Amino acid sequence: MKERRFLFGLFLIFIGIIFFMQMTGFIHLSASSIWPVIFIILAVGFHAGFVFTGKRPDKAGLLVPGGITFVLGCLFFFETSTGWVYSGMTWPVYLLAPALGLFELWLFGGKQAQLLIPAGILTFIGAVSFGGLFGGVFFKSVWPAGLFIISIALHASAFRHGKRRVGLLLPGGILLVLSCLFVFETSVNWAYSEITWPAYIFAAAFGLFELWLFGGRKKGLLISIGIILLIGTSSVLSYYNEKAYEEMWPAVLIVISIVFHAAVFSSKHIKEKAGMLVPGGILLVSGCLFFFETSTDWAYAGVTWPVYLLAVALGLFELWLFGGRRNELFIPITILVLTALCFIVTYQWALSMSVYWPALFVLFGLMIMFFPFKNRKEAKK
Repeated sequence: MKERRFLFGLFLIFIGIIFFMQMTGFIHLSASSIWPVIFIILAVGFHAGFVFTGKRPDKAGLLVPGGITFVLGCLFFFETSTGWVYSGMTWPVYLLAPALGLFELWLFGGKQAQLLIPAGILTFIGAVSFGGLFGGVFFKSVWPAGLFIISIALHASAFRHGKRRVGLLLPGGILLVLSCLFVFETSVNWAYSEITWPAYIFAAAFGLFELWLFGGRKKGLLISIGIILLIGTSSVLSYYNEKAYEEMWPAVLIVISIVFHAAVFSSKHIKEKAGMLVPGGILLVSGCLFFFETSTDWAYAGVTWPVYLLAVALGLFELWLFGGRRNELFIPITILVLTALCFIVTYQWALSMSVYWPALFVLFGLMIMFFPFKNRKEAKK
C-alpha cells in the first residue's frame, strides 16, 4: 500500500514539474498542436496506475479520469488538426467522456449497478445528440420510436417488479412524453420548436407524477412537481419575450438536475440510486454556467471551460457522499478539481502569479507520499 501511494504521489509531482518547466521556459511545447498529448499521457498514467497496483477494485477510481482524459485527448487532437471548425458538431463527445470513465469504473470496480445509470444516461444523450447532428432523413423521422420503446420497457420492468424498481417510472415517464413530442416535431420539421420547448419541462413533471402515484405518494415529490409545473408555465408565458427565451433555456438543465436529485432523495434506498446524482450534479453546474454564458453573450467561454471538469467532480462527489462513501471515488474527484483549478489559474485575470500553479500538483503529491490519511478500517484496528 505504501509503495502504491508513493508511486501515485511521485506521478503527481512529475506532472507538476513538467508544467512548471513549461511555464518557466525550460521546455517548449507548442500549445497549438502538442498540448493534447498531456491528456493522453494522463490517461495512460491513470490506466497504468490501475494495472500496476494489481487491478484492485478499490483502485478502479483511477479509470474515471483515465477514460475522461483519453477521450478528451483524442477529441482535442482532432480539433486542433482541423482548426476547431467542427467544434459545433463534436460537442456531444464531452458527454461521452465521463460516460466512458464511469463505464470503466463499473467494469473493473465491482460492477455496481448504480454506476450504469449515469453512464447510460450520458451515453444516450450523447448518442441522440450525434444522431440529430449527423443522421439522415430516416433517422430524423424514426428515432423518436426508439425513445418510445425504451419508455415502454422501463414501465414494464417497473410494474413487473413492483416497488423494487418503481424508480424506473421517472425516466420512463420523461421518455414517454419526449417521444410523443419528437414525433410531432419531426412530422412538422421542427417548425414549432420555439413554442413547444417547455414540454421538456413538463416531461420531468410527468415522470415525477408517475413516481409519486405508484411509489408511495410521498409529499416531497408533490413539491418538486409543483415547482417544475410552475417553471414550465412561466416558460410558456416567456415565449413572447425573445430575450427571455434566449437567456432562460439553461433552466431546462437545472430542472432536469432537480428531477434527478428528487428521484434519489425521495427514495428510501438513497444509496442504491445515488448514481443518478452524477448527471444531476453535472447538469446543475452546467445549467448555472450556461446562465452566466448567455447573460454575457458567451464572451468568457474561452476562460470558463474548466468548469465542465468541476461539474463532473461535483457529480462524483455527490455519488461519494450519498452512495456509500467509497474511497476510490476521491481519486477522480481530487484529480478533476486540481486539473480544473490549474487550468483556471493559468489565466492572468484569475491569478497574477500563474507561473506557480503547478505547485498544486507537487504539494498534493507530497501529501499523499508523506501524510497518508487512514481509512476507517485502519483506524479501528
